[in-house]
Amino acid sequence: MKNPHYSISTPENVDLHLEMAGMGNRIWAAFIDMCLLYLGIIVLVLIAALVVLFLSQAPIEDAIKTSSYYYIVGAALLLIFALQFGYFIAFEKLWQGQTPGKKIANIRVIESNGQPVTWSSVIIRNLMRIVDTGLMMIGVVSMILDKNERRLGDFLGGTLVIRERQPELSTRLLRIEATEPASSFCDAGQISPDEYHLLVAFLRRRGQMETHSRSALARQLQELFSMKLQTENQGESAEKYLEKVYLAYNARARLEAS
Repeated sequence: MKNPHYSISTPENVDLHLEMAGMGNRIWAAFIDMCLLYLGIIVLVLIAALVVLFLSQAPIEDAIKTSSYYYIVGAALLLIFALQFGYFIAFEKLWQGQTPGKKIANIRVIESNGQPVTWSSVIIRNLMRIVDTGLMMIGVVSMILDKNERRLGDFLGGTLVIRERQPELSTRLLRIEATEPASSFCDAGQISPDEYHLLVAFLRRRGQMETHSRSALARQLQELFSMKLQTENQGESAEKYLEKVYLAYNARARLEAS
């Protein structure tokens, strides 16, 4: 049986455990994206047809009409081609590894080292989509055989597709003693989703840890976030510092959502 988790050791020697998206979620996301993609193609075809109809009724020479038809058809085909290839590439890069379908399915593409995807990664993995979906569904076979559920595009692009954890579920059982920090405490916008999940995982499970392990991990996480956020130690414990980072992150999230 496959292990649904993928572990990454960060440069700070903190282990990050990620959950693979699963074939069902990926197929559901792909279905949604293909529906949106074909809807866009239908709209393009309808627009081209309306332009042709308008020209056919216009009082211009037949030779000009004929050449215009060729240009319109050619432009429509180019736009359809660009939409088919650009849809996944543009969304996955600009939406940090998500498309509309992936967002609905709560999954995300990341680099195999846990970092956000780069342009080269999304271009390679999506150019391989033709092979993965067209050559006897070889991408599905690859996902079944690989323990990390990667298709050929993921192998060549160096990417993984993980499940996006929902903050409302992952933070439900947290017990926070720190008070809401001032807005100037830190720039929580620098914290990536994976780093936030790592922080939440510690705050949720610290009560189940042995005292020594809990203190050591808290100090490691404090060093990680203080280095990233460029914050100074104000004489507080490592756990109190982490609680303030958590509150600052959520305060920013509420502000952005309002």
